[in-house]
Amino acid sequence: MNFLQKTWPDNVDRRRRVVDALVEALRIEPSVVERAERLAIRTGKPTEQVLNQIGVASDEALASAYAAVAGCEVWRPERAPYRRDLDLGLNERYLHNCRFLPLEVGETSVVVAACDPLDDEGLAGLAFATGKTVEVWAASPADYRRAVGDAAFDASEQAPVQNDARLESEVQRVSELGGESQAARLVSQMLETAVARQASDVHFEPRRHDMRVRLRVDGQLVEHQLVSADLGPAVISRIKVLSNLDLGERRLPQDGRATFVVEGRTVETRVSMVPTVFGEGVVLRILDRVGLQFDLDGLGVAAPEAAILGRAIRSAHGIFLVSGPTGSGKTTTLYALLNMLAQSEKKILSIEDPVEHHFAHVNQVQAAPAIGLTFASALRAFLRQDPDIILVGEIRDRETATVAMQAAMTGHLVIASVHANDALRIVPRLLDMGIEPYQLAAGLLGGAAQRLVRQLCPHCRVSRSPSEAEVLFVATLGRSPPTSAWDPRGCPACAGSGFRGRVAIMEAFFCTEALAATIARSDGLDRVASEAYRAGLGSMAGDGARKAEQGLTTFAEVMAVVTI
Repeated sequence: MNFLQKTWPDNVDRRRRVVDALVEALRIEPSVVERAERLAIRTGKPTEQVLNQIGVASDEALASAYAAVAGCEVWRPERAPYRRDLDLGLNERYLHNCRFLPLEVGETSVVVAACDPLDDEGLAGLAFATGKTVEVWAASPADYRRAVGDAAFDASEQAPVQNDARLESEVQRVSELGGESQAARLVSQMLETAVARQASDVHFEPRRHDMRVRLRVDGQLVEHQLVSADLGPAVISRIKVLSNLDLGERRLPQDGRATFVVEGRTVETRVSMVPTVFGEGVVLRILDRVGLQFDLDGLGVAAPEAAILGRAIRSAHGIFLVSGPTGSGKTTTLYALLNMLAQSEKKILSIEDPVEHHFAHVNQVQAAPAIGLTFASALRAFLRQDPDIILVGEIRDRETATVAMQAAMTGHLVIASVHANDALRIVPRLLDMGIEPYQLAAGLLGGAAQRLVRQLCPHCRVSRSPSEAEVLFVATLGRSPPTSAWDPRGCPACAGSGFRGRVAIMEAFFCTEALAATIARSDGLDRVASEAYRAGLGSMAGDGARKAEQGLTTFAEVMAVVTI
């Protein structure tokens, strides 16, 4: 397109056509468009870009709509990479401000990717400065940010769609706090980095002279960035706005949820905010399970334990419990069990806090204790819904345990998580919650306990002879001495850490008649353990040792999370 000669139709009309294309493709409500238009007037940004920045229109949808209206192609970086070495004779800041990426320069033409192909003024300036015909391709904001490497496009104005006046005032309220652009970019960049590295949490930790940002990757906290203390309050306020928290409350903890658009898709987060000596500290729990396989093989569950879990989920009634500390993967295991029933015609209900993944075949309920929707009250309501299977996110009190056991004893299958150190201690844990021994014996199907250990990167792990401590560890388990052990080395595939992802180590048992009789008689944990071992209970330590010998993890990882 030669911007020295071409006469464009009215730009307002073309931008309206972009908005219309987004509305038609994404079925955006008219009220949302009206609010976005008001925000566009206030911020000076085009309406279609506001729709993108508040999370209504994805990056890909925006680029496709631009391409359709402007009559150009959508830029694919793999086909035409960004050329930093090309000299267009223009100030780099000009390209940066216009969000142009030079792709190719010929004798008479120049090809650029643009986040806004309808930026007539910017494109005309480019044509005038180069004296060449300009061909423009529509770039998605996410591809642009990855190409330039510094998130020049302020995609951080991404907030969940609200149904009240809060949406209209969001940009104004954040901008009044000062440091808006930097703070918004920081929050957006942290989320993008965290998702790319498959982190589970982002920690914003204020200190005397700075704010430390850390990511929890594969269960380990990794320091990512230090931020000026002056920017800290703006970052906190930005997160508060996005998670609908009270901006004026700085003395009490607050919890909320926020939705971000990261690389063109929606990512939900759970927000926890607590006051500290040097300001409010924030942890964002990323509830992003895209790419996570909800199957027992994908989680690394060994065949004996997988068989027990499979038998439990196929049972007609009873309760099966998965135990472990916070962050041990209990919910993921429960989700894997639900996923086994994807083609089932059974009625499945769940009560969770929070709902971390949505299943089409499950009726999922988000707990809301503030309005009386607790695990126990939801369970009572479920019993009137004619369910076949009930998932309880966590049994944490006597009332929930009692109702769950009643459901298990009245013809329903209940699967749930509970905090206990190992599989055997599920029994005394429920007894401590007030469940009678005879009830537990009648309703308990079995239990499992698990931990997560970091998985060695298959591209760079190195084998060696086992150490004396490792040989002693395996001997304590009654196993033959290991023939090999493995260590992390580090490579580009694992970002130099030597580990990629995590794998579960597990122990599980299925309740036999002899074990149920032992529980009913309250014979004590030692007798329960003897019967459980006869029923096939292994040990997490043994499962971990096998995985360490196979090179899935290291002995050090296993020894750090199990006791013998």
